[in-house]
Amino acid sequence: MEFAYDLGGGSTVVMKKYNVAATNTVVGRPYLKVADATGTGVVLGTTTGAVDFIGVNVDAPGTYAAGQNSDGSENAKVVTLIINPLAVYKARLSGGATDGTALTARTVTTASTDGLTVTHSAYDGSSPTMDEGTVWGYSGANAGIARKVTSITSTAATVTLAFPRDDAVGDQYLYAPIYPTRSIVAQLTTNCTEIDASAEISGDATLVVTEMLLNDISGNGTTASYAFIQFCDSLFGATVT
Repeated sequence: MEFAYDLGGGSTVVMKKYNVAATNTVVGRPYLKVADATGTGVVLGTTTGAVDFIGVNVDAPGTYAAGQNSDGSENAKVVTLIINPLAVYKARLSGGATDGTALTARTVTTASTDGLTVTHSAYDGSSPTMDEGTVWGYSGANAGIARKVTSITSTAATVTLAFPRDDAVGDQYLYAPIYPTRSIVAQLTTNCTEIDASAEISGDATLVVTEMLLNDISGNGTTASYAFIQFCDSLFGATVT
């Protein structure tokens, strides 16, 4: 993920350096507060945990080792973090736990006559559930148009705000289990740099989605759709626990 903007209206990125307490070679992942009693530096966030968030790294510290170097050189590893408490980060929507996995386009098998239902006999959107998430047109009549999923079954997603046009058999849609302004548990990819859009979300407030950039087939939507997220439990923000 990468810095997109600051909700305070500024464009200045504030960065600070911290000792780390974990090995990391990946840029763009969240770091969390060190444990007061035993920690030696900031620690890595997890796929489902972002409590006491500090910031996202812009460099990779490498291999952490607590012992002295035999040549007497500095043994501490340092990472540079963006620490703006109101920062919003752009995170790609991944189709799995691995960064860069394409979203799967789901094909309509029964045409809609009122724009309120998207039906796919070969896709079960209830497991993991996409309920209260987002569905958007990838190809066909509603390409590029998104709606909030308000209920879902093993074969169909229902929306309350109708799509503007009826779809047809063969049209395709994409799904993500998140929606703008919805607070969610952090569900990130293994490297913690993207949103795992194939994983079910449970209610919490470690992340909030401020907006989404959802592309259709003309914009390579399966690999170039994004969520803009804010970490709610910021160590340097007003909501720290």
